[in-house]
Formats: sequence, structure tokens, C-alpha cells
Amino acid sequence: MINYAGASEGRVAPIMAEKIKENKGQSLIVVPTLNRAKRLATDLSFFGAPNILVLPPEEEGFLQYEARSNDELLQRIAILKEITSGADCTVIAPVTGAIRKLPPKEVFLENRIFVKRGEDLDLENLKQDLARMGYERVSMIESRGEYSQRGEIIDIFTPEGEMPYRIDLFDTEVDSIKTFDPDTQRSIEELTDITIYPCTELLRDTEAFAKAAQKIERAYNRRIRTLEKRAAEKAKAEAGSGQAGQAMAASEIKTEQTYNLRQRRDQLIEYADGMINLQYMEKFLGYFYDSTAYIWDFMDSPQIFVDDPARILQVLEMFEKERADDIDMLLSEGRAIGDDFKTMSGQSDFFLLYGLPEKLGHDGYIFTPFESTIKGSPFLTELIHINCRQTPVYNGRMDVLKTDLEGYMARDYKVHIVCASDERESSIREFLSLEGLLGNVSRKSRNLAGREIEHHGLIEIVPGAITAGMDFMDQRECWIWEQDIFGQGGSKRRRRKRSEKGEQIKSFADVQPGDYVVHESHGIGKFTGIEQLTVQGVSRDYLKVRYAGSDLLYIPVDQLSILQKYIGGDSKPPKLNKLSGNEWKQTKAKAKAAVMDMAEDLIQLSAERMHMRGYAFSEDTVWQGEFEG
Repeated sequence: MINYAGASEGRVAPIMAEKIKENKGQSLIVVPTLNRAKRLATDLSFFGAPNILVLPPEEEGFLQYEARSNDELLQRIAILKEITSGADCTVIAPVTGAIRKLPPKEVFLENRIFVKRGEDLDLENLKQDLARMGYERVSMIESRGEYSQRGEIIDIFTPEGEMPYRIDLFDTEVDSIKTFDPDTQRSIEELTDITIYPCTELLRDTEAFAKAAQKIERAYNRRIRTLEKRAAEKAKAEAGSGQAGQAMAASEIKTEQTYNLRQRRDQLIEYADGMINLQYMEKFLGYFYDSTAYIWDFMDSPQIFVDDPARILQVLEMFEKERADDIDMLLSEGRAIGDDFKTMSGQSDFFLLYGLPEKLGHDGYIFTPFESTIKGSPFLTELIHINCRQTPVYNGRMDVLKTDLEGYMARDYKVHIVCASDERESSIREFLSLEGLLGNVSRKSRNLAGREIEHHGLIEIVPGAITAGMDFMDQRECWIWEQDIFGQGGSKRRRRKRSEKGEQIKSFADVQPGDYVVHESHGIGKFTGIEQLTVQGVSRDYLKVRYAGSDLLYIPVDQLSILQKYIGGDSKPPKLNKLSGNEWKQTKAKAKAAVMDMAEDLIQLSAERMHMRGYAFSEDTVWQGEFEG
């Protein structure tokens, strides 16, 4: 592995893009968070990295649901299709998504359907295969993952497709294959052949689901027998010692646990027997397959890039801690067993990335903000220090920009001013032309000995977008972002008034997935996103908030005002409340009591001050007035 030290944030993009274009093929970049992945995708796109794909992160917690949005699933499937096709691409993965366990690669590849014009196609077999691959049959397709049939015409909307396919049969022969617009139903392009990929990671394989049902039953029964045996032994021992009351209480707890475990076992077996709720059952891959895979196992000898490993480990530590709290609660309440969590990923899975380059026979790259020990990494073959920094933010101060540009020219710099809009490009071009700073610029200066030296630099305007300006001092090259020149725009934000429990959420822009929120009735939870659910035949958007354990709350988006954004006093994440129980009520009661105590103290202090004798200060002098002025 090669360590590039000194480059962070967007400043890693030029180096990564150069390596990606130089070596071609497929690349995997592992970053701390989804936000970082999206920002890096913007920068890499500007520097010319090909076919950039952003992998969704793993959903936090061990949540239980009957229905959920499949947008992220279809996004993952589209990426799996792209990388297994052998296409050159750059996959940027938040670390929780990169180390997420997947079914074996061969299972995905063996469940593709190849359709070619002029060949025979059994319509009934096709419908069975589509159902096994996770497609939903509808009367008329509207979104990805759906198919419909009208006579000998079958429409299919694959996860990666921009437009759905229409297959027209003449008896059993494929007469035509076309893409079409689902809104107008008009044909767009005629094709000779297509490949249909699954639209779920866990396919409806009868043998695999039957095997999983048996494993679930055996594992849960084994745990139930163990708890019953322990409860009986403890009750017998405590009964003999005269502690009958304690024995009875312990027995009741074990009885509740075993009851919950039986309920849980029956529910999972029902899902497995009926091959339903596939996205939820993906959490239990260990029951379905003897071995699992990672995203890099689906790729063709990928280059490996790791961005800021120290931050990645911080994210994983927090992720594992939150998950551990949920698991402890589920186990203690009898709503899960240890075998359920066998395929959960963690830091040990991330460390596997460091050994990949050697196995694949090429270099891997680690980017760190500064030189430091990299936990878990193998022997570094090379350490390269990058002398770079972020360019200044000017916020409309064109005189300062002019001074800096002249300084760059005095050092023979190559300056690229990046503009995303024609309007900004026109303004900057006019400014540079007036100042004589556009194109090849020559400047003269004198050195310490008084000798005249001529400098040659270049200032150019390039279209595109980056997330921030960057200056590479050793290479004497920099990129200045238009928003750093003109500012973000818009009016100055007013300071928001804080409510008693946190910061008021006025719009969807005020809260992001991963933010902690406070519900007046249920307490502190974690906002995980917006999902569309169909309840009693009506489809609506809901805010999804995760609570302790597997508790999950869906709130209609038109009730956004009942949530507050959590504002804590320290950097530690808050403890999530349970939807059931009195924990939040007790917390509010304590806070109310503390406020009342404080109010009483303030009233008493004010009363004491009213009866105290004051102190008369002398009049202000001239010097006092000048000092205050």
C-alpha cells in the first residue's frame, strides 16, 4: 500500500483521478460517510474519473419492517450489474456499505435472463424467473423493479435501466425488443438483445429458503431449550435455599423471553416459507448461504483507495456501539438470538481491504491528512507527502483575489478558475481581462541581488464544479472555485431561536439522515430518511425515525413540526429512547423539576438582592468616556 500524506477532502481527487485514468479498469474508493462520498464524486467527475457510482451505506440498526422503500436496494443492484458487466467504473462506497455482506457472486450471475430477437422464449418460465428475481407484477409499469403482461407483450423495468423494455412475442419467438417511455407508451429504440438482472439481492430460491427455515428453527429451538434448562436449574437451586420469591421472578423473566423467542422464530419461518419480506430477510444471510461476499468480490481486480482511515474507524466504532446497544436489548428481551447477527460487518471486515492489493497484484492507496500510524494497515511500500492546502475564500473581495493571482503569477503558477455557470464565467472573464490576468501572463520582479527576473504563469477559466478550491504548492498549480470568489449567495442567515428541547425543524433541508431528533411524546430517536409506504391502499411519504432496539416510528411528512432537532451539550451521541416504557416521561419530569428548582432559586436570589444595600459608583471621568468610545 502507498500512503499519500497531507491530502484530504477534495484535494485527494486530482491524485485519485490520475491513478484511475492511468491504470484504467475498475476502482473502489472507501470513504467515511455518504456525504463525503457525494462530495468526492463531484470532485472526481471534474477531474475526469470515468463512470462514477456512489454505493448507498448500510442502514443502521437491526430494524424490523413489513414494507420499506426499495430505492437504495435498486441503486445497489444497478451498481452490481455495472461492475459484473466488466465496464470501467469508479465505485465510491461509504465504509458501512463497502463492508456490507452480500450473497455469493455466482448466485447473482446465475440468475440473469438473456433475451435475443429471433430466439424462442417461454412466457410462463419468464414470469416465474422474474418473480424469483424479485420483480413485482403490475397492470402497468411505472417504476424500476416492475413487470407487466398483456397477451404476448411483456414490459420489464430493470433496476439499472433509464427506460423499460418491451418484448413482443410472435407465438414463442421474440419478434421485437424496444425501449419505451412509460408515460406516453411510445417506443424509443429498437434492440437486438438485452440482459435482465435481478432486482433483489436475496433471490426467491426455493431450496435456499427451505434450508434457511430449517436453520432458523434449529437455532431458535436450541436457544429456547438452553434458557428453559437454565431457568429450571436456577429455580431448583433457589427453591432449595429458601429464595422462592426470587426463583419465581427469574422464572417469569425466562418465560417471557422464551415466549418472545417462539414468536420471533415463527415469524421468521413464516417469512422464509412464504419467501416474503426479502429486504428484511437480507439481514439473515447466514441462514441462507454458507459463505458471503463483499462489493469488491463482484469487481474485476479493482484498484483500492482508502480515504482518511482514522475517520473511517471513528465512524465504524460509533456504528458498532449503537448496534451493540440494540443487539443487547433484543437478546435480553428474547427478540433475537446470537446466530441472527453472524453476518454483521465491522472493523475486522474493513481491515480486509488492506490485504487486497497484494492479492490482486497491484498497488493500493491510502490517503491521510497528515503522516501518522495507520491502524490495521500492512507494510507501506511508499510514503509520499503532498504539500497542498485549500485556497482562500474571497466572498466578493476582488482586490484580494487580484493580489493573490499576481502572487501566483510571480511564482509561475498554473491557475484554473472553475465556473459552473455562464453568468459567473462571464463576470470573471471580464474582471481578468480588465486586470490583464487572463491567459499566459508575464510578470517581472527583482531578486535579492537586484537582478530582474521574468515570470510566466497561466490563468484560465474552466467549466465544471468542485467542492472547494485547492492549491498544490510543489506542482505550482491551483484550482479556484467560483463560489469561493463570490460566496454562496443568498441573504445572511438569522440565528434560529431554540425551543426547549432542541432546534425547530421547519423544512426537510433542516434535517439529514443520521441526525438525532426529539419527539415530544416518544423522546430521542434517529432520523433515517423519508420513505413512501402504502397504508390501506393510500401511498404517502413518511419520516422514518429509529428508536432503541428494533423500534421504528413512521411520521407523515405533513406532521414534520412535531419533531425537534436534538442539540446536545457534548460530542457524544445521545442514548436513544424506547417507544414503549416510561423512560422519556421520567426524563421530562426530571427536567421539569429541575427547572422549577432553578426558578425558585432565582426568585429567592432576586428577593435577597432587593433587600441588599447598593453601592454608589462615582460619575464617569473623561478617560472612562474615551475608553468606552
